[in-house]
Amino acid sequence: MLRFLILGLTLFLSLPLVAEEKEIRILVVTGTSGTDKFETIFAENALRWKEAAELGGATFELIGQDRGVEDNQASDAEKLKAAIAAAREPELWIVLIGHGSFDTREVKFNLEGPDVTDTEIAEWVKAYPGKLTFINTASASGSFVRKLSGKDRVVITATKNEAEVFYTRFGNYFVEAIQGKEDADLDNDDQVSLLEAFIFASDEVSTFFEVEGRLATEHALIDDNADGLGSRAEWYEGTTPTRTPAKDKEADGELASRRVLVKNEFERRLTAEQRAQRDEWEQQVRALRRARDDMEEEAYYDQLESLLLKLGALYKEVSDS
Repeated sequence: MLRFLILGLTLFLSLPLVAEEKEIRILVVTGTSGTDKFETIFAENALRWKEAAELGGATFELIGQDRGVEDNQASDAEKLKAAIAAAREPELWIVLIGHGSFDTREVKFNLEGPDVTDTEIAEWVKAYPGKLTFINTASASGSFVRKLSGKDRVVITATKNEAEVFYTRFGNYFVEAIQGKEDADLDNDDQVSLLEAFIFASDEVSTFFEVEGRLATEHALIDDNADGLGSRAEWYEGTTPTRTPAKDKEADGELASRRVLVKNEFERRLTAEQRAQRDEWEQQVRALRRARDDMEEEAYYDQLESLLLKLGALYKEVSDS
């Protein structure tokens, strides 16, 4: 709410746009399709991610659609490992498009050539120093939440566990939303966050199975609080969490609500440093409000005023630049 009040006071200003370096690298991996139908779907989704990257001013890299070349070329798994190791942008988004599998022992994302396991990818991303977003739109993807959960990470999977092994539709809707689809903009700030895209795609999947009169075979998860448990879309009212994954656990969604690919006009006027500072102070405001019942009234308002003044000064700095 605080952000939207400030936006309402500042969006009318005619501010020069800040020249922004590439902050995000989007690494999309398409797996083996098995049929022509799925090959077309996966290729179309990869293209839509490329379009989304262009809209968001992000670097785009694709693995998995350059097959049929000389036999001595690196496998897709090797390319993925190398691409993660080479990432230098402040944010890395890894998107898996394809099929997953589970043989009661290992979870795999199915690639042309050797498959890759959840354990392997979890090991490869350990060295990445920036903010990681990992989106696995494949079947049997739920275990990736447990394996990749961590600080400054948003992990999204198309299924709630590795046992949901049928083809998933979640990714088709997610990429549509992350491009900035109006219907997915739940808080009406002219941009779509990871959390909003997750909720929108989950709702669309649910509607599909309801209309078809079929039992749902996929239930997406999001994790961004590093507890490795994940949350379902139906645990939110709008973007406000109404349930936590377990007793005494924090709700997921706060970090994901701040990560946006295609930013609105005002967000593009903030530098990366200003945006990080703004997010930190707003997080402190939310924490303060949650603790209000346990605080003296005067102390609460003193601390709130201090944070609001800092936020006001930051926005004035932007408007005066």
